[in-house]
Amino acid sequence: MKPNFLKHVWIFISILAIMALACYGGGAPAVEPVTQTPSESPNTQQDSLSSANRAKLISATVQILGLFNQNGQLIPGYVGSGTIISPNGLILTNAHVASPASQGEPEYEPDALGVSIIVQEDKPAVPSYIAKVLAVDGYLDLAVIQITETVNGTPVNANSLNLPFVNVGNSDNVRVGDDLNIFGFPSIGGNTITFTLGTVSGFSSEDQIGDRAWIKTDATISGGNSGGLAADNNGNIIGVPTIAASSKDADISDCRVVQDTNGDGTIDRNDSCIPIGGFLNGIRPVNLAMPLIQAAQSGKQYSSPFTQSGVVSNPGSGNESASDFVWLDTSPSNSQGCDWSNDIVSSYSSGVLCIAAGFEYSGMTNGQLLVEYWYLEGEKVAEYSYAWEWDESGLFGTYLPNDGDPMPGGNYKVELYAGDNLNFIGSSTEVTVQGSTSQPTQPSSSTGTVTVYGVVSDDATGKPINNAYVFVLTPGITYTQWANENYPDKYISTYIQTGSSGGYKITGIPRNTEFTLVFAAQGYYDAYLDNAIAKDSDPDNLELNVGLTK
Repeated sequence: MKPNFLKHVWIFISILAIMALACYGGGAPAVEPVTQTPSESPNTQQDSLSSANRAKLISATVQILGLFNQNGQLIPGYVGSGTIISPNGLILTNAHVASPASQGEPEYEPDALGVSIIVQEDKPAVPSYIAKVLAVDGYLDLAVIQITETVNGTPVNANSLNLPFVNVGNSDNVRVGDDLNIFGFPSIGGNTITFTLGTVSGFSSEDQIGDRAWIKTDATISGGNSGGLAADNNGNIIGVPTIAASSKDADISDCRVVQDTNGDGTIDRNDSCIPIGGFLNGIRPVNLAMPLIQAAQSGKQYSSPFTQSGVVSNPGSGNESASDFVWLDTSPSNSQGCDWSNDIVSSYSSGVLCIAAGFEYSGMTNGQLLVEYWYLEGEKVAEYSYAWEWDESGLFGTYLPNDGDPMPGGNYKVELYAGDNLNFIGSSTEVTVQGSTSQPTQPSSSTGTVTVYGVVSDDATGKPINNAYVFVLTPGITYTQWANENYPDKYISTYIQTGSSGGYKITGIPRNTEFTLVFAAQGYYDAYLDNAIAKDSDPDNLELNVGLTK
């Protein structure tokens, strides 16, 4: 029996390097609008892109800046691209450009989104507008944003913008060998619009999406192109440039650091690599963005139908079960981690660094909550909760470590609970670890734990907030300390993300220990509760509903 390998959920955060970009002032530029009537995309392409269509596509491609508040000023921190798809300022882009939090990186979430418009194709795009996110799907890496004001903070009437825009085509009509016209602002191209021409090289699939999850192309795509425009020869957008050589079948044969792409005067590993040989890049088909576009146009909240790794978004089937538990040999383990073989053991020797249980399971649903309770001599010593992201049924393995130290001696067992209601689904028999029980046990609270649950909502409207984050900081760390040190991952005990209902549930918070809860969502001010303590007299389940303000 060889169970799957499980690593408990942790967040790994890297520091965002703020780019030294100048932030332009002034109002919107005088762009000559190109008015069009959206039409059904024909099944065949023209032989080449006309000069009129090329000019239209250039005028509708925008540069998107992730802006961060530093001492009262909005400073650009990263750059992406986007496409205007309606005259009233609706823009299609990538989720990682519009809202990094939607992909599990809230530390990168900008305080605002800047939109730069092309006035002349041989000059840098001019920062002109501020936009907000209307719909985002972190799994698809797609988002729709809306222009709301000028860079000077003057609100705009969207219906009077009359911006140049691109018709939305039908990506299902795209065929291998068709031309692809890519427009955007890649880092290797500076701040002016860059055009590359390629062909449709094929398609890549994904389990949750199907056969046309990606359009493969040999057209050059690099950092900054993300979220830009991939058009056919008829001048219709048929996809969003998203990844450089990272789709399922993509491969870079030769990509080298040969140019000073970041402008620091040195060619080193901090520069983007330039593809030298053959390569394939990935484009998200525009048809996958249609539910987001329709939600944005109708003013409805968009909720992704896809399951994202590490995000609890499914209540569970109610038919989950776990059975046939066995204990597995962990003698291959070292202080750096817990490894096990498929050999079954009846007990563990003194000095073992971890113990591991394997079991059969069924009825599981991706995105549902699974909770492990570990016991030593009948006392709970550890609790882990995470989003399920494996198969509906099969074999699985999990483990209990002791931070690289030998496990305390005694009798252990594990219980499993699943779904929003934490239904009991199975437990192991006891296993003995030889040795003294006087050693400190795996970090936990001997007086038990509590569960904190509730709903995160918009304080003004009362509507639940989808994809809000709830963080639990390590004991003794306040929100201000965390923020002042640029939100390091070492101070995060655990986290969870809300679904469309805005609900969250954090289990395993130790009693009689100070902890801080932080609530964060794109477009809202953070809310937090410092130095909270669950006392012995408090109930096991504590409800905390939070309203966030913009």
